[in-house]
Amino acid sequence: MNYAAILAGGQGTRMGGDLPKQFLPINGTPILIHTVRQFATCECIDRIVVCVPAAYIKYTQKLLAEYSDLHGKADVAEGGADRTGSLENACTFFASLAPIEDDDILITHDCVRPFVTHQMILSSIQAARQYGGATVAIPSVDTICVSADGSVIDSVPDRATLYSVQTPQTFRMKAFCEMLCSLTAEEKRRVTDASAVLRLRGHKVAISEGSPSNIKITHPSDLPLAEAIFHSIYHS
Repeated sequence: MNYAAILAGGQGTRMGGDLPKQFLPINGTPILIHTVRQFATCECIDRIVVCVPAAYIKYTQKLLAEYSDLHGKADVAEGGADRTGSLENACTFFASLAPIEDDDILITHDCVRPFVTHQMILSSIQAARQYGGATVAIPSVDTICVSADGSVIDSVPDRATLYSVQTPQTFRMKAFCEMLCSLTAEEKRRVTDASAVLRLRGHKVAISEGSPSNIKITHPSDLPLAEAIFHSIYHS
């Protein structure tokens, strides 16, 4: 079984406004719907859960029911206080449906990356089956500097070795959930993305090819860019 956990637990405070960013529209349709649709229409995905803030569970259920092509294709669960909490809740939800088998796969994805493609999902699953864990990423196009004090440059890593990490991030589910549960409170604070769970336990994470259009919508200025990407993809 291939399980998809779409993480939408954030409040999106950097966007301003009344609604969390995952509910803001692109071309008149909420970001969350665009993202769920990409997974719901991917034949390799067996079950989907969307993790949202507790206050928005009923709102999300109603929203999903409004789109006939998504009705019944995604469950809704409470997100955690942070990414790690949402991952734990997703693992608990899927485990409540059926025992987790050794060959089950967990695909985790940021809800506010609505331009994920079926190819990214499929290739990340294939890489996770081979390596145990994989993240979608793209080569960095910017020179990245390291600065301990934020005032002066300490070092500049070789750009040829640097990648910008995206999602999906995909794992052999049983091993991932066991490692996630084994993390200490301090380790959980260090988890900035799902692949960090494997890295903290000394496991390698494969890189699967992403795309510059697979943006994470975070700031108000990202919405016009998302609109442009949408029209480029669907109206070109």
